[in-house]
Amino acid sequence: MTRPRIVIIGGGNGGLLAAHRLADHADVTILEAGVDPGDPVPYEFLHEHAFPEHDWEYTNEDSGHHLVRGRVLGGGSSVNAAAGSRGQPAGFEAWGEGWRWDDLQPAMRALETDEQFGAEPYHGDEGPIRITRLEPGPLDLSFYEASRVLGYEECPDHNAPGTQGYGPWPTNRVDGGRWGALAAIAPLVRDRVTLRPSTVVDRIVIEDGRAVGVEVDGGEEIIPADLVILSAGAYGSPEVLWRSGIDAPQIGEGLQDHPWVMMNVLARDEDDVMARPVSGSLLRAGVADDPSDEFQVFPFSTWLYDRSAPRNSYSVSVALMQPESRGRVFQGADGGTRISLAHLKEQTDLDRMAVAVSRTAELIDAMAETGIVTVPDDAWWKQGDLKESLRERVETYNHPVASCGIGRTVDRRLNVIGVEGVKVIDASVMPRIPDGGPNLVTMAIGWIGGGIVLEDLGL
Repeated sequence: MTRPRIVIIGGGNGGLLAAHRLADHADVTILEAGVDPGDPVPYEFLHEHAFPEHDWEYTNEDSGHHLVRGRVLGGGSSVNAAAGSRGQPAGFEAWGEGWRWDDLQPAMRALETDEQFGAEPYHGDEGPIRITRLEPGPLDLSFYEASRVLGYEECPDHNAPGTQGYGPWPTNRVDGGRWGALAAIAPLVRDRVTLRPSTVVDRIVIEDGRAVGVEVDGGEEIIPADLVILSAGAYGSPEVLWRSGIDAPQIGEGLQDHPWVMMNVLARDEDDVMARPVSGSLLRAGVADDPSDEFQVFPFSTWLYDRSAPRNSYSVSVALMQPESRGRVFQGADGGTRISLAHLKEQTDLDRMAVAVSRTAELIDAMAETGIVTVPDDAWWKQGDLKESLRERVETYNHPVASCGIGRTVDRRLNVIGVEGVKVIDASVMPRIPDGGPNLVTMAIGWIGGGIVLEDLGL
């Protein structure tokens, strides 16, 4: 029997996880626009946080802020903060049949080795993605104590279903370095697929309503395919569909991201910050009476991401985890891609974000009472109209999803509606944003999507 030819556009979380499941059953080619750093992964891709030469250079037209997207094998998981959070079960209810919490859990367990809680039935202990919780630094301990004083519960495992409170971040790290798709999955697939880094996709070639191949590098080559899997991410997948002349419904519509602000203070001692500069403590709590309507707070070293900041600078960041606002990825008059994240567009998001910031200000004040941090006299959250300040200061949590959502652009088996032989397997297919980071969830979509392909092909 002839093995099917599958071309995957994009070597990020979705693409690499799908390839991992398909490689033993099909001839798989992965087309990655960025470089393949190789194995072992170089230090900078494990530990650094700024990669201008490996970035897609997207911009949020609402604010002019840069939108980080990794142009490298592993995609966003090669440049992110390695947050290994799943979100709450209730956050997946709107995803519908086949994609709710219970449907995603087998994939979540298959992917991970949770070093602290692997024996729990909702965790895995044999998967390639290592999940751990790092030792807290002095500021994390102060954050915990302030949270306790304000009445929040302790939460040792933020990935336990239905839990909230304060505790250590679950993070996909090994020896402090990112253990994402590049470090954990790429070594499992390199020898089983044809991997083509630094290869730019022009379009999916469609003949008589069906994909037959992928054109690359300015039309120099067409790679034949029996199935094309598009895994270019929430910004990139709409771009490729447009360039291919595919007229699927609502391409680029429904885009969501977690709105995020930073509340910057100064630590008493830079050593207190650098003892645990990132992936330390996390607070998850309900905005009001509905516990599923979460906000999320975590502190980190400002200097680690902005080298112009003092080394004792300390950012306490706040994110609204169930926003209603939706933006879009769309084509401008010049044919170029434009992005509007539409943060806080809906009044309910603005109102709830103001509550989250006010509650975080109480936590910061509780830390300041111990002397471990100092709140600037001109702290923006203490000046003027808070909601107006939020409109001006809101930024991206770099969690873009839902621009080719299930039930809109793709069906429940991830097929692009209106064309045959094209599936989308990445964060863009999420029907709405979960109340955790998309990192692990996108890997689960890749795992499940690969299984769907095997079923569809009878393999």
